[in-house]
Amino acid sequence: MKRFPVVLLSGARQVGKSTLARSLAKGNWSGTYVTLDDRASLDAALLDPDGFLAARATPLVIDEVQKAPDLLRAVKKAVDERRRPGRFLLTGSANVLTLSTVAERLSGRVAVFYLEPLSWSEISRAKPSAAIQLLLGAPDAPSALRALGPLALPNRRRELQKRVLSGGYPPAALARSAEERRQWFAGYQATYLERDIRDLANIEHLPEFNRLLGLLALRSAQLLNLSEVARESNLRMMTLRRYCGLLETTFQIFRLQPYFSNRAKRLVKSPKLYLSDSGLTSFLSGADSWAVLERQGRTGALVETWVAGELRRFLSGLAIRIDAFFFRSHDGHEVDFVLEGPGTRVLGIEVKLASRVTPRDLAGLSKMRDALGKRMAVGVVAYGGTELVGIDRYTVAVPFGALFGPDAPPR
Repeated sequence: MKRFPVVLLSGARQVGKSTLARSLAKGNWSGTYVTLDDRASLDAALLDPDGFLAARATPLVIDEVQKAPDLLRAVKKAVDERRRPGRFLLTGSANVLTLSTVAERLSGRVAVFYLEPLSWSEISRAKPSAAIQLLLGAPDAPSALRALGPLALPNRRRELQKRVLSGGYPPAALARSAEERRQWFAGYQATYLERDIRDLANIEHLPEFNRLLGLLALRSAQLLNLSEVARESNLRMMTLRRYCGLLETTFQIFRLQPYFSNRAKRLVKSPKLYLSDSGLTSFLSGADSWAVLERQGRTGALVETWVAGELRRFLSGLAIRIDAFFFRSHDGHEVDFVLEGPGTRVLGIEVKLASRVTPRDLAGLSKMRDALGKRMAVGVVAYGGTELVGIDRYTVAVPFGALFGPDAPPR
C-alpha cells in the first residue's frame, strides 16, 4: 500500500479477505470500506462506475470487486488522473485478473496477493517450520540431519487427522465439533453455487455442476484425465473445460504441473488435480470422519491433498519464489511434490501416511535422482512417524509435524 496505487487481495470465499480488509481500513491506512455484496452499492457500481468512485473519498476498500468488472476500468482511470500509493484496496472471491477484458486494465498499477486458507501453524498461532528451506540446501541425508538437528516429535496422529478433515477455512478449522464443521461446509457449498457461480457465469444446470465438483473431489491428488471425467459426469468436453475453468477462477481447484528438465526424459505431461482445501474435499466426497475415509480407501489421497494445500500456503509466504511441481515417469514412478527455486537444488517430497518407511516408498525419489543427478537435493519422505530418520545416503524421513506443524524445532 505504500508503493502501489492499487492492491488486489484475492482468494476463495470465506478465507478471510473481508476480515483482513476491514482491519486494514480501521488501522493506520484508514480507508473507507464498501462491499458489493450490498445490493445498493452493487447497483451503483454497475450503473455508473465512474460516479461510484467519484462519490467516495480515497483511500477506499472495495470488497467483492468481481461483481462489477467494469469498476476496474474506472479505478484505472482514477489512478491515471491521480497516481499516488494506497488509493484502492480491492478484494475478490474470483481471480479477476483472469476474467475477460480485465487482465490488462491495471497492469503496472496493482500489487496482487492471494490469500490462502489457514495453515496448521497459523491455526496454532505459531511460526511455520523452516524445515523445507533447510532441506532445499541439503545435498544428502547427513547434511539434512545436521541442518535439522535432533528431532523427536510426540505422536500427533489424531491432531493430523483433525487438520486434514477440517482443512483451512477459518470457520471449519475452528469448529467445535464434526457436526458444526459439516453444517458449515454444506452452507458453503450452497452459497458458492448460488452466489459466486451465478455471478460469474450463466450456468443453466447447477445440479450437473455440483455433481462435477463431487466427482473432482474423489479425483483429488490424481492425474487429470478430462476424457474420463467427461464420461463420468455426462458433460460435453467443451462444457467440462468451461466448468473446470470456473472452478479454478474461484479458487476451488488447482492443477499441479509435471516437472521437466533437459535430463528428465519421457515424463508424463498431464497435470495433477487438487481441490484447494482438504476439509472441503472430505465433505464433498462424503467422508465426515477418518473411519469413513479408511473404508473408502482414500486416506492417502486426502493427506496428499492436505500437504498440497500446506505447501501452497507456506510457499506463498516466502520472500523468494519457489515453484511446485510433481514428477512421474511413463513407467509409473512418481514423486508427489517437486520444489524448485532460483539458485536452489530441486527438492522431492514423497507423502506416506504410514508410520514406517519401506524401500518401496523410495522408488520414485530414486528414479528422480537418476534423472536429475546433482541438481537434486536430499529426497524427503513426509510420513506419519515421530522421528527424523536418515534412510540412505540421499533420503530422509521427516514427520508431517516437523514440516508443517506448530512445534517443529529446526533452528
